[in-house]
Amino acid sequence: MITLHDKTNGKTYTLKEGTTLLQLCSEHYGDAEPRIAAALYNNEFVGLQTKVREDGDISWFSMATLEGNQCLVRTAIMLLVRAVSDLYPQGKVFVKHALRKSLYCELDIGHTVTYRDVESIKRRMQEIVAQDEPITQVVLSAETAMDMCRNRHMEREAELLRHVGLKNVMTYQCGQVFDYYMGPMLPSMGYLTCFNLRSYAPGVILETPKVDNPNELPPYKEIPKMARLFLDAEEWGRIVRCQYVSDLNRYIADETIQDIVDMAEALQEKKMAEIADYIVRQRPKIKVILIAGPSSAGKTTFCKRLTTQLRVVGLRPVKISLDDYFYNREDTPKNPDGSYDFESLRAIDIPLFNQQIDELQQGRDVCLSRFDFVSGKRYFDEKPVHLELEQPIVVEGLHALNDSLTYMLPRYEKYKITLGVLTQIRINDHNRISTADTRIIRRMVRDQQFRNRGPLDTMDIWADVRRGEEVNIYPYQEDADTIFNTALPYELSVLKPYAEPLLRSIDKESSHYAEAQRLLKFLNPFKGLDASVVPSNSLLREFIGPERKQP
Repeated sequence: MITLHDKTNGKTYTLKEGTTLLQLCSEHYGDAEPRIAAALYNNEFVGLQTKVREDGDISWFSMATLEGNQCLVRTAIMLLVRAVSDLYPQGKVFVKHALRKSLYCELDIGHTVTYRDVESIKRRMQEIVAQDEPITQVVLSAETAMDMCRNRHMEREAELLRHVGLKNVMTYQCGQVFDYYMGPMLPSMGYLTCFNLRSYAPGVILETPKVDNPNELPPYKEIPKMARLFLDAEEWGRIVRCQYVSDLNRYIADETIQDIVDMAEALQEKKMAEIADYIVRQRPKIKVILIAGPSSAGKTTFCKRLTTQLRVVGLRPVKISLDDYFYNREDTPKNPDGSYDFESLRAIDIPLFNQQIDELQQGRDVCLSRFDFVSGKRYFDEKPVHLELEQPIVVEGLHALNDSLTYMLPRYEKYKITLGVLTQIRINDHNRISTADTRIIRRMVRDQQFRNRGPLDTMDIWADVRRGEEVNIYPYQEDADTIFNTALPYELSVLKPYAEPLLRSIDKESSHYAEAQRLLKFLNPFKGLDASVVPSNSLLREFIGPERKQP
């Protein structure tokens, strides 16, 4: 018999070995709303199909948690794959990227996807959900899984499994669909009570609920600028033939990866130069260049490199960081729990910021504000700054795109740039790379390298950071004049040797252990790459540090 302690309700259960977590959950939480989606079994994130094999602790994730929502999204992808397979036996689904809270997918069904096709697929998805078809969790040896993939003409999945380097692989099956996903699935399709499939040429949009409301779809909203950026990134990946992790690994194994590195870096430099050329053509209309982006998007290096490009075309901009306009620590607004709310616009001394911008534009000498994060106090430069005629000001910070910050400036005098981290490659056709995963790995490495903060410190604040981005970054992205992609197709291979030891250092008793294991699993298919390939001025150097010179 197995003894499990339920940390959610404090009860202890005695079970037969081999009992599934779904059976246990149904007995004790059968009527719970929102429904239970997955579990933490001995601090490992698992699906409800998992059978209990040893004593330990159990806690549950509902559909209204981030972990439960991730299960829901993965299952919705499998539902789409299953429906397409049923209607078009040779059909394929390509999960391309996220568009806010939805997924953009493309379909290969032998002809151009029509509105009638989309409606037929959606009806079939609804039928599968109504039938509550089970999703089976199958552990296979890596060799068996690869053979099954090849027999189903899933060559890319077989190649991925070859690089994962595991003896056994967790796979999932629903009907005739056999697939591999980077995390647990819901136990059956009947859990997917809320989804939509929308035509979005040349593909489709798969809509799923947000974390906070698993029973309702959020209002659909077009984000054409961000969609265009994703398409550009994918087109570039196609041109250089580096669309999947398996492609990247092949370049590393063939020792031709430097070509990909050089092209990726050259493309970013070219796009920065294009931005600088546009700004100089608009002179003197553009007076302030505003740069914002989510955490670990590379704002500092981007700002520095763009400033260099502006100097190349004859401009000598003044750089300002919004972090230097924080109120003194004792005057900083607080969260309901008493902690300081540094993410809020109210933490910025907006009147002082606008006063100094106005004085600079009037040609006065200004001693710019500075902020000492150790003491939590503001001070001012001793040496004043003077803005020459028609020279722009470059402002970098979390709230830079918010017009409430720059209320004194008319819109035509502002040039807004938002940064994204839209990875150009995918794991395979059904497993994309989340921008948030790339960013937390970037931040974890940087915090360890330069801020004397371990991985637990980074993970402790990550949820708050992301909540701040939802309020302060994403609502303003589509108002940007330019969205610049700071992701590099090779970066996760470079970050892997830095990140893996940090993630492995997280003890099994830690509340972040399961997330650390998920990120390790995410990094597993990537072949590691030595940082010597990274140019000294690369955006990636902001996170891994300067190039080490040979003695």
